[in-house]
Amino acid sequence: MWVILSSFSVNNSVYAQEDIKKSLQQKIKKHKENNNFQRDTTYVNLLYQLGMQYAQYNLDSLLIISNESIKLGKSIPYPKGEAQGYLIEGLYYSNIGKQDRAISYFKKSVSIAIINSETNLLLESKIKLAAEYKYKEDYANALKHYLDAIEIAKIYNNEAYLSKCYLNISSIYRVQKEYEQTISFLSKSLEINELNKDEAQVGKTLNNLTACFIEMGDLESASTSINRAISIFEKVKLDSWLSYAYELKGSIYIKKGQFNQALRWLSKSEKIHANIDKGRYKIPLYTNLAKTYFGLKDYDTAESYALMALQISKKLNILEERDLTLKVLYEIKKADNDFEKALAYLEELKATSDTINSNNNIKELRILKSNLEFEQEKEQYISESQQKHTLQLSYIYFSILIILAFAIIIFILKKNNKTQNTLNEKLLENTEALKKNQTHLNEANNTKIRLFSIIAHDLKGPINSFKSLLDLFNKSELSKTEFMEFMPEIGKNIDSIAFTLNNLLTWGQSQMNGLSTKPDFISIKKLVDESFRLLSKQAEVKSISTINNIDENVIPWSDRDQIDVVIRNLISNAVKFTREHGTITVSAVEENQFWRIQVKDNGVGMGEEAVANVFTEKETAIAYGTLNEKGTGLGLRVCKEMVENNGGRIWVESDIDKGSTFSFTLPKTETA
Repeated sequence: MWVILSSFSVNNSVYAQEDIKKSLQQKIKKHKENNNFQRDTTYVNLLYQLGMQYAQYNLDSLLIISNESIKLGKSIPYPKGEAQGYLIEGLYYSNIGKQDRAISYFKKSVSIAIINSETNLLLESKIKLAAEYKYKEDYANALKHYLDAIEIAKIYNNEAYLSKCYLNISSIYRVQKEYEQTISFLSKSLEINELNKDEAQVGKTLNNLTACFIEMGDLESASTSINRAISIFEKVKLDSWLSYAYELKGSIYIKKGQFNQALRWLSKSEKIHANIDKGRYKIPLYTNLAKTYFGLKDYDTAESYALMALQISKKLNILEERDLTLKVLYEIKKADNDFEKALAYLEELKATSDTINSNNNIKELRILKSNLEFEQEKEQYISESQQKHTLQLSYIYFSILIILAFAIIIFILKKNNKTQNTLNEKLLENTEALKKNQTHLNEANNTKIRLFSIIAHDLKGPINSFKSLLDLFNKSELSKTEFMEFMPEIGKNIDSIAFTLNNLLTWGQSQMNGLSTKPDFISIKKLVDESFRLLSKQAEVKSISTINNIDENVIPWSDRDQIDVVIRNLISNAVKFTREHGTITVSAVEENQFWRIQVKDNGVGMGEEAVANVFTEKETAIAYGTLNEKGTGLGLRVCKEMVENNGGRIWVESDIDKGSTFSFTLPKTETA
């Protein structure tokens, strides 16, 4: 009865994976059946999800999906989709043992993710790249990319990927038998996953803890953790990890010499592996099955499994654990009294062990060097942060000293009878001035913080992306042709940076020093024509029609430069949030003392809450356009201040999916 129930659990897990694939296939089919179907970003993202499911089960389909994703990502264009395609293609070559090709595709995915600030995709690509270096037994590079990923995950407070990094990096230390470091990283991963109630990641971490405990000889702890892992994986039906859990359970019984029990669990693992197209993971399974059958004195079956493990190891050029397989074959032949073959396996075992030991010595030195460099960079970063903190504290202490000094002066002046009233009044005036200065300093500091946060996100991010791309090019990790492929995207980013800088400088001046408004009679029609011309490239990308209905006689009394900023920002926003083949219209309405200027689009529109907060002084928010265009969220605040500086007001009317109309007024004459 127990065997039947176990078998059902395995099949149920496999069926669950099939259900996920079928669900994604149905979504793609339904998307294609839509009357307005086009191969858009939604379609590309569905392909990526399906490709990640095929990664372990159907490598031919994986290659087809990756090629289509790359092609569509370039043609739409959709850089994220292109990077996803490179990531999937890297998985394909990883699974067939071609590490160098896999690494080249993962690097392409990393480069595009950096350029387009796709944090999750960057982390996923970094982890896959590090894992490939680990498979190649280049642990120094693997460690470097894992540590990079950890820092990125910490910066963006991405706990899900932080736990994945901890889980993956632990395997490097386990290979070096640094079990204290291994358990430390796994414990960090387990803590995050349990806090976030991520059962699948908890199970994966427990699997790795079990493997560590087995190597340490702590079979009691190994049994406790693997029983919990099996319970989780049978519940969430994650078959690839469940098969590994069964294999680890079998390994514990092998260590105990209970080979019948070991065979029961390893057979369950083998049954799941029949549906998994990943030869790399079959090597330790077949080796453990060989050990089990050897323990049961079934030498023929033991030899067949050991030979299968050895064949896969050599086909995929994997040296790791090959010595264990050769040792089993040597023991089998020795027990069979076939001393000639036993000697041949023993000689191959010695050669393999020598190579592994030699490689491990080199790896340890590289890991130490890589880790040392990382720690030095980290110490430098901490030192700079401490210096900044010390400087801030010195300002605070200086301010306290000034306040204490004034308090002492007040105390002394109160004791002077003749000039007490006069001095007190003067002191009160000085105190009020100090408070005003303090208020001004606080406002200036808040302005500085806002400016720096925008600079950090919208200027530092793209500039660092350019630097990373140039570093890859200088290190010859990107060819000249590959580098030139990124030039259109770099051009877009530079336009965005220029636009952001203009807004920052205008707003920063108004906040810190106050703007000098110099009104005169200005032509709104000319300003609109100039803005349409400057933003024509962005509009052409979406095939947006722009209409200027302003008459020549619309000439308000305003500062030309400030109103130019207002019009350009409103039209830029309209382009950003208008879909392909949309229309943007600028018109004017004459009122008693004012001209009312309107910028109308038929784009995505806004809800009531967004309309209510769009001009407020809340923290700068980031919005993305219909083609993932980014902005600082600063433009509308600039517009509000510029319009009010010129004696007008600004407001918006909007409906979701119908569009928005931004309106602002300007006085007709100097006396208005």
